[in-house]
Order: sequence, then C-alpha cells, then structure tokens
Amino acid sequence: MPAPDEDAVARLAAVTGWVRAVVLLVLLAYLTSSLVLPWKIASVAFGWAGVLCGVVASVKVLRRKLPGVLRVTVPLATLACLLFTVSTSTQVLFYQPTSDYEQCMATTVTDRSQAQCKHDYEQKLSTLQGVIGT
Repeated sequence: MPAPDEDAVARLAAVTGWVRAVVLLVLLAYLTSSLVLPWKIASVAFGWAGVLCGVVASVKVLRRKLPGVLRVTVPLATLACLLFTVSTSTQVLFYQPTSDYEQCMATTVTDRSQAQCKHDYEQKLSTLQGVIGT
C-alpha cells in the first residue's frame, strides 16, 4: 500500500475541524428540533451556526480540491442545517399556536382529540393568531 501523499494529508487537515463542526451542528440542530418549545429555539441557533460553518467548510473543501465525498457531503450537510433552521424558525415565528399544539398533543389520548388539536392548530395558523408581534 503506497504512503499517503503529504500534500493531501495537509490539505485534509486544514478542513477537518470545520467539517467536524458542521457534522456536530447538524446533529445538534436535528436533535433539538424535535424538542418542545421553548427548547426548540436552540435548534435555530445551532442551525444558523451550522449553516455558517458549512459555508466556510464548503468553500475550503472546494478550493483545496479534496476527495469527491467531501465535495458532496459538506454542502449537503449545510443544506440540511438550513432546512432544520427554516422549519424550526417557522415554528418559533408561530410560537403560541405551536406551543398550544404541542401541549395539546402531549395531553391527548384518542385519535379524535389529536385530530381536534391538529384542526385547532391549522385554524390558528390560517388566521395568523398568536404570531409574534400580533
């Protein structure tokens, strides 16, 4: 087996920290997006940090001409972070209806009551009731 090219190892070492940060932030954004409000707000912070780190890491990976796997996965991880951020930000924007829905779903037992929770949530969203600033 041939020895690894020292130049390739140096190029890879220059972006390893950024790639690890992106992976960690994507994981944190994903895990915290499934929490209930107000803890779900942490997902927005992790998501934006992941997007910023992902952009930096993507630029570094593309400029250093690293292996194809990194050229694909780092931008995809950045995109995933952006999706978590946008979806969770929307839920935070509709804080009160989302909080009421989560509380309602936590206390329901039957399918009928779950359907009622969902209907009430959709009604509040359609009338923009409980939006931040209104």
